[in-house]
Amino acid sequence: MDLVFIGFGEAAWQIASGLHSSGAKLEMAAYDVQSNHPLFGPQIQQRAQDTKVTLLDSSEDVSRINARFILCLTSATSALSIAKQLIPRLRANQVYVDMNSSAPTVKQDIAALAKQHGIRFCDAAVMGTVPGNQHRVPMLLAGDGADSFHGTFGVYGMRLSILNGEAGAASAIKMLKSVVMKGLPQLFIEAFQGAEKFGVVDTLAASLAESLEGKTIQQLANTFTARTFIHAARRSAEMRDALATLQGVGVNSEMTEATQRKLDWLAKDDWKSLLGANGSDMPYQDAIRILVKHTNGDNHDCL
Repeated sequence: MDLVFIGFGEAAWQIASGLHSSGAKLEMAAYDVQSNHPLFGPQIQQRAQDTKVTLLDSSEDVSRINARFILCLTSATSALSIAKQLIPRLRANQVYVDMNSSAPTVKQDIAALAKQHGIRFCDAAVMGTVPGNQHRVPMLLAGDGADSFHGTFGVYGMRLSILNGEAGAASAIKMLKSVVMKGLPQLFIEAFQGAEKFGVVDTLAASLAESLEGKTIQQLANTFTARTFIHAARRSAEMRDALATLQGVGVNSEMTEATQRKLDWLAKDDWKSLLGANGSDMPYQDAIRILVKHTNGDNHDCL
């Protein structure tokens, strides 16, 4: 057996379907606790049949068949408990792959458990939507089992990138990307609510486009980072006015409040001296390194 899925929900089914459609000559199985559920079971069974995936009756069967790869796709909340149940039963030639959207610390705990039992572990972070991409959805890999997973499944069209880091590194990127990709829409919504109150939504969008469109993420990072540090005090004062504007028209302003507090926190330090004479033009990577080094061990609450 080449691959066993732990959990055969939407994501696992889509990956299995993509591998099957690609002509991959793989033996695949799956164990799902709901495979015999009166409501969900029929769909799981049909999907398994369509993708030539053998459904297993119990978690004991997962270890019994000695598959090369065990791929867990259940949920972040159950990832560690499932690993604790399965990994001690596995053999040294097997690789345990966790694709759940778990925190890096969870992946590190699973990696430590795997190491304790002589099992290789791959931290796999799914970096796009599985429906529509199926097995070709981009994934980042880390851990001592990453090379093996990449070498085996990359040939079937899976878009796998190995990171130069230990288990947890792949999930860290996914989590930190979420800080931006889930935080940015909240900023848009908060600002656009205020604009709607003044009847200027389209004008605000056009003004934002003038500032942001056509710039790469790296260009924006260079524009934002060091200058934000240096001008934190002035920008904090400006955000107080922005906050008053939103509150004045009855808009929930939690994102703006948090921004103003973070700027206050930055403003406590002399960033002109810390970054040097040409600090405003410092590349974002260097500015962030200085920030991390300067605040290392600083446990006071910036909010």
